[in-house]
Amino acid sequence: MTSRGTRLRQRRSGWPALASFALAALLAGCAAAPEAPAGAHQARDFAALDRFVRREMEAAGVPGLAIAVLRDGRIVHQGAYGVKHAANREPVTPDTLFEAASLSKPVFAAFVVLQAEQGLLDLDRPLYRYLPHPDLAGDPRHRRLTARMVLAHASGLPNWRQDTGGELKFLFEPGTRFGYSGEAYEYLKDVLKHLLGVDDAGLQARLEADVFGPIGAPSMRYTWDASIPARKAYGHRGGTPTDNHRHDDGFGASYTLHATASDYARFLAMLARPGRDRAPAVARLLAIQRDLPHEEGELHRSLGFPVKATARGLRYYHAGNNGDFRAYCHLYPGRGDGVVLFGNADNLFSSGLAQRILERLEEPWFYM
Repeated sequence: MTSRGTRLRQRRSGWPALASFALAALLAGCAAAPEAPAGAHQARDFAALDRFVRREMEAAGVPGLAIAVLRDGRIVHQGAYGVKHAANREPVTPDTLFEAASLSKPVFAAFVVLQAEQGLLDLDRPLYRYLPHPDLAGDPRHRRLTARMVLAHASGLPNWRQDTGGELKFLFEPGTRFGYSGEAYEYLKDVLKHLLGVDDAGLQARLEADVFGPIGAPSMRYTWDASIPARKAYGHRGGTPTDNHRHDDGFGASYTLHATASDYARFLAMLARPGRDRAPAVARLLAIQRDLPHEEGELHRSLGFPVKATARGLRYYHAGNNGDFRAYCHLYPGRGDGVVLFGNADNLFSSGLAQRILERLEEPWFYM
C-alpha cells in the first residue's frame, strides 16, 4: 500500500509548477504577534473583503479557506470561510488546521539558520561532513552540497526521487543551477536530527520549544498526533472530499507542517519585526543569495523564500501544493505587511481565486 507521504511526494510541487538552551535564549524575547484592533473604516474594509471572498469561493467551488492579514507586523484580520468537509458541512473556523504544504520549507529554513547562528552547523560546510547520504555517497558531487545550496534550491537533486524513476541522484552540479527539491530539504532534516541527537518527535519538540511556543503558535506541527484530526480540514479534489486526512507520522521538513492561517502569520510577523536579539539571524535568513542561481522571473532567492521586486518593495513569498491542499503566503519585511492563504481544495490556484483575493489585498485603499 502506498503511504500518504509517498502519494504526496509523487504529486507535490512548491510553486504551482531555529542548540537547545542557547537557541531558546535567542528567542526568549519573541512575543506572539499582537493582534491589532480594527478601526471603524478598517472594519468596514474587512467586512467587504469577507463578502468578496465568500462570493468568489462559491463561484470557484472552493469548499474551505482561511486568511490572515498582517499590517506593520500585526495581525489585523483573520478570516475563516466555508467548510472543512463538503459533505458534513462542518465550518472552517480560525482554529482550523490546514496542511501548509511547501510553506513548511520557510519555517524549517528559519530553524536551520537559527541553528547555524548558534554554531551547530556551518551553512557552507558540505553536508556529508556531518552526515553522508547513503544514496548519494558514491557520487563525488555529494561532497560539494551545502545547507545554503539546499535552502536556496540549488542542490542539484530532483524534487522527489519518483521524478527520476525512484533513484535519488544528482541532476546537475550542486550550486550551478536552480532546481526545486523537497528531497534536499529531507536530507538537511536528517543532518539536523543527527547533529541535535533527536528523532522526528524530538525535532518537533525542539521546534515547539524554540520557535512555535515563543511566537504564540503552539498548534503548529510537522508530526502527526491525536490533537490534529478534530481540528483539521479535509482535502478536496474536484469539490469532492478525499480520504487524505492524515499524512505520514514522520517529520517532513518540506511538506508536513499543519498550521492555522494566523499561526503562520505569527511566523511571518517574527520575520518582519524580529527584535534586536533575533535580527541578525532573520537578516541572514532573508538575505538575497546573489552568488547562487535563481529561477527565471525572480529577483533572486533568500534562504527559504523566492523574492520579487515590486512597487511596494521586496516581496518574499511561497506557495504550496499538497494535491488536495493549496497554500500561499507573502511578506514585505520592511513594511511588516503580509498575507497567508490556506485552502482545502486542489483548485485554489487554478480557479483564479487566490489571485483575485491577493489582487484585492494589494489595492491601494486597503492600506489607508
